[in-house]
Amino acid sequence: MSTNLTEQCIRLAATRLISRIGYESMSLRQLTSEAGINSSTLYLYYKGKRELLLTLVLEYFQELSLAWNDCRPRRARAETQLRAFIAFHLRHHLLRREQAVLGNMELRSLETSELMMVKQARRAYLSKLQEILEQGCAEGSLHCDEPKLLARIICSMLTNTSTWYQAEGRLCVDEMISHYTGLIMRMLNGDPPRRIPPVSRKRQSQEQR
Repeated sequence: MSTNLTEQCIRLAATRLISRIGYESMSLRQLTSEAGINSSTLYLYYKGKRELLLTLVLEYFQELSLAWNDCRPRRARAETQLRAFIAFHLRHHLLRREQAVLGNMELRSLETSELMMVKQARRAYLSKLQEILEQGCAEGSLHCDEPKLLARIICSMLTNTSTWYQAEGRLCVDEMISHYTGLIMRMLNGDPPRRIPPVSRKRQSQEQR
């Protein structure tokens, strides 16, 4: 095996195991067996499980951002970009469910400094959707008061499908895309939300009595 191929085998084996049994349950012995290497070879590339996990999660967000940059419809109206983003994000995660689980469900296993790095990478990706929503609000084609918050909600909703979707189930990937696109567009294309004035502390206190 070449060096690059060996490291790729380690990463693929870790992704499969973590998706199947979870990071905490994965032992180094299981990992080396799955990758077809010995423990001394593993330590040539990674100091331990957590360094490997951090590498995989950061790689997941990096690949996600690069893939979207490659396929996004540039200089298009926000509604067109949003439809493209929904289709991209769903297809990417439904066809790569192991990576999706790894990149979103195992963050609790990271330490604070490592988690900060992951959050920064995730914010960079979410900002791409936020920019689309902000553009849509400026154009008048999309309606939302909090583009940053809504970007998080949409991404979480789309990503979560990877935890329950079954390829042999009732809906194929294209049907899933059609369903969620309709759901999100209806949510954003309706009447502009009515702003509710903030409740004063005095009034709030009176209402709670």
